[in-house]
Order: sequence, then structure tokens, then C-alpha cells
Amino acid sequence: MKKLLLLGAILLTAWNFCSADNTTVNNKKVLVIMLDGVRADATLHAFMPTLNQLKAGKWQKQYHCAYTDAAMVVQDAPPHSAPNHASIATGVTAAKHHVTRNGKTKTGNYQKYPHFLGHIAKKYPDFKCGFFYVWKESGYIASNSDQVLYQRGTDEETVNNACKFLADGDAAAVYINMPDYYGHMIGFYPRNPGYLASLTTCDTFLKKLLDAVANRPNFDRENWLILLTADHGGYRTFHDGLPHSGNMTTIPLLAAGKDVKQGMIKGTAYTYDIAVTALEFLNINTQKLDLDGRALGKEVQTQNALPLSEKMVFHYDFAASKLPVKYDKKAIQLNELGCFGNSLKLTGAAIRIPGSEKLALTNHNNFTITLWAKLPAQSSKDVVIIGNKDMSSAANPGFALLANRQGDQQRKAENAGIALSVGVKNGKPIELAQFDRSDNWNFYAISITGNGTLYFCNGADDGYFYHMAFAAQDAVIANGLPIYIGQDGTGKKTQKFQGEIDDLTFWSRGLSRLELQKIYEAGRQGRALQAKGK
Repeated sequence: MKKLLLLGAILLTAWNFCSADNTTVNNKKVLVIMLDGVRADATLHAFMPTLNQLKAGKWQKQYHCAYTDAAMVVQDAPPHSAPNHASIATGVTAAKHHVTRNGKTKTGNYQKYPHFLGHIAKKYPDFKCGFFYVWKESGYIASNSDQVLYQRGTDEETVNNACKFLADGDAAAVYINMPDYYGHMIGFYPRNPGYLASLTTCDTFLKKLLDAVANRPNFDRENWLILLTADHGGYRTFHDGLPHSGNMTTIPLLAAGKDVKQGMIKGTAYTYDIAVTALEFLNINTQKLDLDGRALGKEVQTQNALPLSEKMVFHYDFAASKLPVKYDKKAIQLNELGCFGNSLKLTGAAIRIPGSEKLALTNHNNFTITLWAKLPAQSSKDVVIIGNKDMSSAANPGFALLANRQGDQQRKAENAGIALSVGVKNGKPIELAQFDRSDNWNFYAISITGNGTLYFCNGADDGYFYHMAFAAQDAVIANGLPIYIGQDGTGKKTQKFQGEIDDLTFWSRGLSRLELQKIYEAGRQGRALQAKGK
């Protein structure tokens, strides 16, 4: 009798465990949203109240959000739609899904790496899964499951169809095309009202989708994971070139849910992290599936608000008594009508910053440099504005802010703009380009944060604050060479910088993008940094 009672207790416990596990899984739901052609900095200028509410962790009670404005496209293919549509869906890089450019989607390796909704349908046959998309090529990303609904339409039709599905659906992916259309028509810039308007429209689409989720009769008892990202950004009216082209490859990404921590995502997030995050949330082992991404939302980066004087190594406002070294007045002038009263004007010479060859940086690479610069109408190719890198080879350690560089995505030499070159341990440099050149005063900032993120920022004369980013955990900044104003680290580069610089500041720590934007906004209002500024 005791044995029967014991067996019954074991069976009851097992049944309860399985029942609880099934209930937990069945209460978990997933919504993935992809906005085609959205630069990360554009979302910070557009009117997007729903997105901002979601990011702030204020969408619904108990829901938090892990977010980054420095996510990256897949790195082994150009910043085209097809490779990243496939990576978002499959959780792997182009090397595995075989979609290396637009036009290749149909021949992807979906037998081994299907759409993540196919994995969900296989694991949970009772789950209702749907994929809603606009661009025809997206529909070629196979799920290998008849249980997954595929439905194509216009942007509005796609959102409406997804909303109907979400009334009782369990997992959905929604690909929206509108920003890419307007980017190609008028340019992928926050300064273009039409492009920003398309993002505002996308925000209304986002609200419809989230309302469809929140209005479900059992929503309070459900546990939703909301994932949102883009497939690429853009420069001028296109997106092409190398996978680290900056404007085209820096995208937003967020994960929102009850099990997500609030804050900035730790480390660098990629498009192929989306599928892995969704599958791991539903207790599907992605290592066994040989996926490349990582689950996001569990780890966030703490951002400390420190005074600007913290670890400020040098600051020059170029008042006569505050020049770093004696100077040749024929080659270097102090302009009393500069950006903030006094500015440094170089006409072919350079200034070596004393002691800069002995910089001690946190983690050997965390630093920030900010300055205002005014370039002449004509400039030599690849002239160094400021840097410590020996530019005889791009692979050398250090950094260099460059004027008049023609990036790989530039179609005409006259479009050459401001670029950044940074050395990396593996010898493969980070070369971010392109910010448009301007004959007016512009703010530039370079920062590698404790999160390992390299931010390259431009506070433009049109009032917009642009940024591009890259994973820079292995960057090498301190290289034993001095920092020069108007030269590379050797002081021997033949091309000479001719232009003005003001309010130059260096920190031995990384500043966040928000801090950099505040410095820019203060400068636009005529307030220069102080050596002991707050």
C-alpha cells in the first residue's frame, strides 16, 4: 500500500511539474518587429512616443526594456536588406544562411537554418505562428513548417493582418518596409522631414501591434517578449559597402518583457541575436541548433553619471595663455573670432600635445575626445585633424580623425567627408565613414565606453546630432606615440591640415552618447566646456 501511495505521489508530482512547465511555456508569447532602413540616430530625432515608452519600461506594468542605440548589422555581408532579414529570422550569420546580398534570399540554407518560427512550431505544435512581411524576398526565408502562416501585403495591410493574428496568436514576426522606401527616395537622414515622418508612421504601427497584444483577454496572465530592430541604416539615398560603414550599419535594437532587465544592453547586439533571444525565451536550446546569436535582456550596462571633470586629462580653449606648446605664429594663428571667442587656426603646421604619448587609459582603450572644427572649402585627401596613429598603415594602433576621406560607400570623390580610423589588436582596423563635410563649425566626438562600444559623433551645423558605432573591445588607442593636432602620431605626414579647432578635450574614460550630445547642445548655445566643468 505504501509503495502504491509513493508511486502515486511521484506520478502526481511529475504531472504537476509537466503541467506547470507547459503552462509556463504556453503563457509565453513572442512578437518580433523589424523596421527596414532605420538608422539608430534617426529614432532619437523622430517623434516616436510609443517606442520611447517601450524603451523606458513604461509600456505595461511589470514590463522592462533592454535597449541599445549601437546594435550592428551582420558583419560578413554588405549592409543589404536580404542578409539581415535572413539573420533576424534564422539567428545565424551570412556564412551559415548563405544570403550574402539582395537577390540571394531564395537560395538560403533554410533546411539547416530555418525561420525561428519553424523551430517554435516544431517544439510546440499547438502554438499559432505567423510571419507578416512587405518585401517579396522576405517570404523566401523558409520555416520548413506548414504550421507557420506566411502573409504578404502593403505596410498597412501587413500591420492590420498581424493585429488580427495577434488576437489569439502565440508567436509573430512583422517586417515593415516604409522607412527604407523613404530613405531611398529622399535620403536616410534625421534632417529629412519625410524620412522622420515615416518613422512616426511606424510608431503608430508599433502602437497598433502593442495594443493588439495588450487587448488580449488573458494578457494579464501572459508573459510577452517584444523584440524590435532594423536591418540596416543608410547614407544619402543608399546602403552598400563594407559591414562597418557606420551610417549604414548602426541600428536600434530592443527587448522588452517581464523577464528583461531595464537599461542599456551589455556588449554589442547584432541582428542575429533576435531569433536566439526569442527561442531561448521559449526554452528552446539554440546551441543544439548551431545558432550564432546570444539571448539579450538579462544583462544591462550600468551608466554612471559622473561630472565632466572626472578623468579629464587635458582641455584647451586656445586662449593665448593656454596653448599646449610654443607655436610658430606664421603657421599657427589664434583667431579671436572663433567658435568660443578664441580658436586655433592651422595653416600647415601641427601641435604635439605634451605627455600624450604616456596616456594611461581604462581597459587600455576607454577614452573620449571632443572638439569643434571648421574645415576650409578645399582640403587634402585623408588629412589628419587630430590623432596619434601612424597613418602609413591603417592597421597600426591608435586613432586618427580624418578630413576629406572618400569612404567605400562614396560614389563620387567630391562627396568625401569626415572619417575615423582606429587600430585593433587583430590588425583589422575600424574605419567608420562618413559624416558629410561642412564649411561651418561642427562638433566631433570619439568615445570608447566601458561597454566596449565605439561612438563616433557629429553635432552638425544643421542642429542634428548624428552618431555611428562599432564593437571596439579590442581597439588599441594608447600606442606610445603622441597625439598631434593637425598631424598623425609620427608628426611626419605630408598632407597638412588647414582649418580651425576649438574647445579640445580629452578624457581617459568613455562618455556616453547622451553626455556627448549634451556637450554639443551646450556648445550650440555658446557655452564652452570648462577645465573643471560639470
